[in-house]
Amino acid sequence: MNITKESKKSAVNYITSEIEHIIKEYEPRVPGSKGENQALDHMVDELKGMCGENNVVKQPFKVAPRAFFGWTFFVTIFTILGNAIFYMTPVFSILCYVIAIAPMFLEFVFYKPFIDPLFEHGTSGNVIGMLKPKGEIKRRIVFNGHSDAVYEWHWHYVGGYKLFLTSIIVVVIGFAYSLILSIITSIVSGPIGTPSGWTLYASFAGLIFIPAYICFMWFCDYKTVVPGANDNLTACEMAIAAIKVLKDNNIELENTEVVALITGSEEAGLRGAKAFCKTNPEFGKEEGIESIFVTFETLRELEHLVIYSRDMNGITKNDLGVCELAKAAGKKNGLDLKYGSVFAGATDAAAFSQSGLKATCLAAMDPNVQQYYHTRLDNYDNLSEECLSKVLDITMDMIEDFDKNGLPNV
Repeated sequence: MNITKESKKSAVNYITSEIEHIIKEYEPRVPGSKGENQALDHMVDELKGMCGENNVVKQPFKVAPRAFFGWTFFVTIFTILGNAIFYMTPVFSILCYVIAIAPMFLEFVFYKPFIDPLFEHGTSGNVIGMLKPKGEIKRRIVFNGHSDAVYEWHWHYVGGYKLFLTSIIVVVIGFAYSLILSIITSIVSGPIGTPSGWTLYASFAGLIFIPAYICFMWFCDYKTVVPGANDNLTACEMAIAAIKVLKDNNIELENTEVVALITGSEEAGLRGAKAFCKTNPEFGKEEGIESIFVTFETLRELEHLVIYSRDMNGITKNDLGVCELAKAAGKKNGLDLKYGSVFAGATDAAAFSQSGLKATCLAAMDPNVQQYYHTRLDNYDNLSEECLSKVLDITMDMIEDFDKNGLPNV
């Protein structure tokens, strides 16, 4: 494609200025909030100017913004309750520990809306901007980013990654200690017996973890919503900038549709991507249209740019063909991009892959998580134009390669 350096530079400036505009002009973008919808509506207007009035839609959906991390309260309350019940009937303390940990597995490990009905709901939305080709649609490439921002991770902001990680490890050790002790005591003393001897003294030692459980309730600071400049306005604006570059250079693809998909409420458990797949079950699966999804996530540290071939705590496999397309585009731009896995957490690509769509994710975030991540430091004055520029180059090469050749055979 004949793309000028000036238009690419202009697109990077567009990305950074749009991020600053959204953060300065609109309210905080917690999932399902007024601020998130303000940002989504702004992106609708931007995309209509590029794709045409009839080629942009916003699809609302309901979301419980506090539910996804609500399991932290279950861990705290039911673990402490289990510690107390242990002195009366250890077998019932085991039940408390199961109740404490079940929401975490269902919400955070498998991303199921298990406790969502217990929390207040708001209205979020997905925005779809479609740049149509000149002719019949035979291929479609969808670029995706999420519009919302997360409640601040309190201990990460207070003490950085080491304190954040330590707070989790201490709770895990304490929980495991109490659970194992309850199981042993139930065996030694019988199902309705009470602790005595060494099990009683061991239980006293376990009480030292209670302050850690209480502190765990402040895993998220629900009074503070982070600006979310890198995570994940960089992704939203990268998806839009890809269309902008094509329009600015008067490039009309013959049979490939380029789509910017801005999903809401990713930080609430991939709720926007899941809602998109449910609302549009045939999108990306139409016969005769080869469709792929490329999710962007936290485009900040170029040296850590990676292709996620596995997602959602490593249990979801992304499409190898889309991964190879991204890898080839990286090579064209002097980067040997590695394949990686999301070992803790997930990206919207996981929701797409689980729905049978061909997807991957490009992320540029230090695995040794920097202090800006999910804190108030993730602001518009903490962006990397170098990273954004390189990812934009890769994005445009992916479009060109896919338009000409489709997915590589793997």
